Amino acid sequence: MPHARSGRAAAAIRLVAVALVLFAGRALSPVRAQGQPLRFTVKTIENEAGVRVVLEFTRKPVYEVRRDSKRVYLTLNEESIEPPFKKKEYGGAVLDKVKFIEGFRTSEVVFYIGDDFANFSSFEMGEPFRIVLDLRKKQGPSIAVTVPGPGSAPSVGAQPAPGSSGRTAAPPPAPQPAPAPAGPPPAAEKQRPSFVVVIDPGHGGDDTGALGPSGLAEKDVTLDVARRLKARILSEMDAEVILTRDTDRTLALDERTGIANHNRADLFVCIHANASRRGNARGAETYFLSAQATDAESRAIAAIENNTLGLEEGVQKNGNLEMILWDLAQSAFMKESSTLAEIVQENLNDALDIANRGIKQAPFRVLMGATMPAILIEVAFITNPEEEKRLRDPAFKDKVSGAIFDSIKRFHEKYVQAHAR
Repeated sequence: MPHARSGRAAAAIRLVAVALVLFAGRALSPVRAQGQPLRFTVKTIENEAGVRVVLEFTRKPVYEVRRDSKRVYLTLNEESIEPPFKKKEYGGAVLDKVKFIEGFRTSEVVFYIGDDFANFSSFEMGEPFRIVLDLRKKQGPSIAVTVPGPGSAPSVGAQPAPGSSGRTAAPPPAPQPAPAPAGPPPAAEKQRPSFVVVIDPGHGGDDTGALGPSGLAEKDVTLDVARRLKARILSEMDAEVILTRDTDRTLALDERTGIANHNRADLFVCIHANASRRGNARGAETYFLSAQATDAESRAIAAIENNTLGLEEGVQKNGNLEMILWDLAQSAFMKESSTLAEIVQENLNDALDIANRGIKQAPFRVLMGATMPAILIEVAFITNPEEEKRLRDPAFKDKVSGAIFDSIKRFHEKYVQAHAR
């Protein structure tokens, strides 16, 4: 009997194994269908360049992005999707409306573009997974005439290539120019400078910033260094330089970033002087934006700078939304910001003969939302008596501004070379 029971048990096991093999496909399908549906949200952020669309997903989908003359399509190869809406009207000149079109195995999020739409790009972000679409608007028509290549005709009203300076050279004189029309000549459209740098002197007005042991105010140091840096750039580079403040006045952090974005700056450089409870802390530090600080000291410095106008509490209360917006605005420029920070830190170390404190990352509010490479430089520790004394010395401030200038010039050369390819 034990042998008979053993034989029957073995046969039963074999039968079950065969059944599993035969019906594996059928058994697995319902399990997949019972999984959680893909969910996502859609947020839009208007900016100077157009509209940024952020789609945040509960998991990373299989997808592709394409466009035709009237639409941009996000195809999701998923069987079960729960969209935030079926249709939403925006009525903009770049983005008119968004529709969700559900299919059996694939579905599409369709972006209907407006008359002012020019082109788009897309990229991914993680944790949570996001797809970001940048819908770019057309630039105003240019009346500049570009220099033609050999054997080609001149092109009037041509748009510059993406990432180029937009500056065009004057054409060679025509052999038989047409007579000028009667009346006053039309006003020429102002050309955008080839390179725009916005310098932000930290603090100002009622906000003195950190104070040195003998009373030197950070706001005065930052403005002095910024003015020296501006003068150096204007005298030695073909560039436009804008100071967020050129006087001792109060200026909100978001206003500073807004000035850089409004002027479509190629660089945003914030000047500060560091502070520490350790009286012997010394040296320069260069930061670029990150939601996570490099270390506790960096996090503390960012908290102090963010709270100068009572912003830190608001940042904490709206942490998730703030992080998304910060992340999105600087994500496309993270590599360039890091490169610039490295160059600045290296030059400051050499020029000032100080130990390298390294480049760092921290959630500085003033860098949030900047749509260009952006860094924040702590030029010295104003709370250190020795460094406070140096910050009063015009020669030292010339060295600081000179090191930053050399860094901007070097970065500009890299920038021009990269966009010339």
